[in-house]
Amino acid sequence: MNDHLAYIAESLRLANLHPSEVAGTFNVAMGRGPSARKANVDPGALLEQIAESHEDRIKPLISGFVSGVEHALLEPRHSKASEWSFVESAGALMPIYQPPTFAMGVEAVHGHPAWVQPVSDEVVCAYVIRISPGLRVLTTDQFERWGATADRVFAGARSMLFHRTRELQSRQFEDYLHVRRLHAGDGHDAARAMVYADAFYAQVGSGLRFSLPSPDHLLVIHESGEGNLDQLRAATDDVFETSDAPMTRSIFAFERSRPVVVEERHG
Repeated sequence: MNDHLAYIAESLRLANLHPSEVAGTFNVAMGRGPSARKANVDPGALLEQIAESHEDRIKPLISGFVSGVEHALLEPRHSKASEWSFVESAGALMPIYQPPTFAMGVEAVHGHPAWVQPVSDEVVCAYVIRISPGLRVLTTDQFERWGATADRVFAGARSMLFHRTRELQSRQFEDYLHVRRLHAGDGHDAARAMVYADAFYAQVGSGLRFSLPSPDHLLVIHESGEGNLDQLRAATDDVFETSDAPMTRSIFAFERSRPVVVEERHG
């Protein structure tokens, strides 16, 4: 457990947070001085999940939790966004893909978990309300107060992401000749799998496969011949194993424009 606590602390530091361990919990600060945002974070639930998980999943579980803490602390101290209605939030609502432990990282700060929808066993879709400056993670209690259906929230955020995606162009990913990366660098790149099939419908055939090795990576091959798949698997493993925030090694396809796992993969 001490090794896991040390790795959690290091992951918090890599996210530009300032943790200090106190009796198995962390006092975490974002920023310095009077404007710093602070929280006492208890990783107990995360450690319980780690104890029951395959070794290859430990780093994604920790990175998801840390990302939840980071995103929760990105909300300014005097923000009123937690009180906004769905109508007030809709124009700034955006989706993000994260490991499932993202929800408990948000809960460790806000007292309520992030409201999420499953994409696969290893990926969930969470939602953020972009405010200036910072952002607000949509929590379960705020979603319940909205009175909006899950489909309405999904559709609203998806529409916002579509308009920020359709002008992008994918590019060859590093030295992998047949692997393309769709990249904007805005924190929503993996979530662009939600809109890829519609934004780039002319490129989407039955052979298209993609992966989401981190929240900032959407890697695509347009034909799923074995040579191309081997490249996608290798590129996925490269990102997964070197990223500070790995998510999943699985390979996905589209079913009715939505991501579905077609090849589960573990190290």
